[in-house]
Amino acid sequence: MKFTVCQIRKDVKNDPRAFEAMIEGTVDPVFFLSAYDEVAEIEANDLDEVFEIGNIGPDEKIRRFDFKPMHSISVGDVIMTETYECYVVKGLGFERLPMSSPNGRQWTADEVAA
Repeated sequence: MKFTVCQIRKDVKNDPRAFEAMIEGTVDPVFFLSAYDEVAEIEANDLDEVFEIGNIGPDEKIRRFDFKPMHSISVGDVIMTETYECYVVKGLGFERLPMSSPNGRQWTADEVAA
């Protein structure tokens, strides 16, 4: 399966929500929609393997997107499945973002804020 890695843009690293995401793995869905970029696609069997490949390789399983630098996968990063379910990397494991709808459609910032 293919998974998309989303990471916080550098221009928003000073936002308190970015700090909360990177330290605690707590991601506000509206912040995710406004402050994260899709940086790479990883071919893997599950989230654990995405984490492993994103940290130690093999590099052949990572397709980095042009002009979007990717750092190793860490707390606060978001991994999106092929069905658009989003999972935040926690200190231990993963937590599904509530903005991923059950039918796989990604909600908009307006829908999340409502």
